[in-house]
Amino acid sequence: MGRHSSDADRPNGGRFGEDTGPNKAQSAPRSGPISRPTARSGDAGGSAEPSTGSRRAVAAGSEEEFGFAHRKARSGRRGVWIWAGAALIVVIALIAGFILWRTGAVGCAERTRIAVAADPAMDAPLRSVAATASEDSCYDYVVTATPGAEIPGKLTQGDQSPDLWVPDSQVQARRVTTQVRKDLDLIAPSVATSPTVVVGKKLPELNSWVDVMKLSDLRTGSPIDTSTGDAPIIGALAEVNDSKLTSEQLTEAMTVLAIQQNNARLANDNEGTRLNLANTSEVPVVTSEQQYLLFTRTHPGSELKASVPADGTVLLDYPLVNTAGTGKRDEAAKAGKALQDALNSDAGRSSLTSAGYRAPDAAPIDGGIGQVKTLELKDPTQVDKAIRQWQVLGVPIRTLVVEDTSGSMDAPAGSSTRAQLLIDASTAGLKLFPNNTMIGGWAFGIDKGGPGQDWREMAPIRRLDAPAADGGTHRQALAKAVRDGLQLLGGGTGLYDTTLAAFKEVQNTYDPNYSNSVIIMTDGKNEDPNSISLDELLGQLKQLEDPARPVLVLTIGISEDADTQALKAIADATGGTTYVAETPSDIGTVFIDAIQARVAAAGR
Repeated sequence: MGRHSSDADRPNGGRFGEDTGPNKAQSAPRSGPISRPTARSGDAGGSAEPSTGSRRAVAAGSEEEFGFAHRKARSGRRGVWIWAGAALIVVIALIAGFILWRTGAVGCAERTRIAVAADPAMDAPLRSVAATASEDSCYDYVVTATPGAEIPGKLTQGDQSPDLWVPDSQVQARRVTTQVRKDLDLIAPSVATSPTVVVGKKLPELNSWVDVMKLSDLRTGSPIDTSTGDAPIIGALAEVNDSKLTSEQLTEAMTVLAIQQNNARLANDNEGTRLNLANTSEVPVVTSEQQYLLFTRTHPGSELKASVPADGTVLLDYPLVNTAGTGKRDEAAKAGKALQDALNSDAGRSSLTSAGYRAPDAAPIDGGIGQVKTLELKDPTQVDKAIRQWQVLGVPIRTLVVEDTSGSMDAPAGSSTRAQLLIDASTAGLKLFPNNTMIGGWAFGIDKGGPGQDWREMAPIRRLDAPAADGGTHRQALAKAVRDGLQLLGGGTGLYDTTLAAFKEVQNTYDPNYSNSVIIMTDGKNEDPNSISLDELLGQLKQLEDPARPVLVLTIGISEDADTQALKAIADATGGTTYVAETPSDIGTVFIDAIQARVAAAGR
């Protein structure tokens, strides 16, 4: 912490109780007697000097009479206090000088607080370096570990948003800034690096990232949370560029991988839980070299080994991004440069290396996997398209399914009814969703939830593999709720109030680790005379839109009686899509197509 806290910089080196030279002199006996003319010695001319003995007697008597003996004793202590007081003044001066230096009278016009959001793996070493950077600059860096899924929300908080951000890759930085409609302002393209690796006890020979994607029980991170979740796709895309793989083969491989990941991914999934799983089983995981080194250092005796495909690997590059608002952007740029200098210093590099990171040039570090070939793609737009597709597949769905239970749903449809066909389609669709999908169900009509409320909850939004109260799973409970709800038909259709309420419900309970949406299924048009109008609904949906908490509304019209124009306008207002089942046989197909179309929509 430098100058101000060292004993060597304190006056007297902290020796305030030591018997120094001046104090010793003051405590020695006086060298001669005290001689004073007495006030009562006779007339003005009677000033004859007394004898030596008389002088001593007078001196003693004078001291005793006038208190000089007492004053003599105080004079020694007074010297001590004078010196101690002088030392204290020097200490105060030094402290005041340090405060002035910190606050601006010396060196800084003022001190500026700089909020830094950091990838959780980078948090500890960045805090250490930032503390030193604060001492050596006019900035007070406050570092906060922020998971990738939480960053969009942080960057849309106005003045409360972080000034600087250290994500794990430029890929993630570009994705998030695009989502929240900010320019990507790089202060440093990289402050550290770490190769993506495959870790396991028994790993086969890996020639390509397609080989990695085909590994049995492979576990990766969510692409919305960490760039190690994107790495297999970027690596495979490089193989497409080299004509070793077609785009169709890549999409097929991504689909298979996404289904496997979403069925296996736990609710508390993170780098640590995946590495622990690999350490106690035969499951391979995709992670970073830094996380692998950190795990093996803290788990002596671990049998885990790290490997990369022969074709090469994807490098996490940890850029430093300026995310400050317009009014603070220039100041954040200066603070970012000071932090970058601290990270590039010998002490900064030592902190990062000790935490398992490589330098920006990716030079090997002790205990790592050695020299690696880095896979790079020159066209970012090509990467963005593939990553969008992968994220749509790899990011689990969280949706509220809102089904029409008005009287018209009892209308005949072939040999069945519209309601029964919707039950069949919903049951089939539920089987398509992976285990980590979160789904809830509402039924709607007019006043279905009581006077003035057109909707009622059939099942809350939960993971499909979550245990249900009856001992089964939420998937089973939801299927039963849909069947029961579509048996209770009657009344008109309260479409607009229900749609707005469903949108608010999903947005208010938004989960950044999921793709959040509403699915509206109806065979009619809004018939509630007391509801808001279509224009009011569309206006409120636009007003409520939040790029950090995007909620898509997908609409499905059942039969030719559905208000397709209104359904399309509702979907368009949120960036969603609309589908129409014009015949009874289309209902099941449309419902399933609405799920599968996520990939096609992402590839545009």
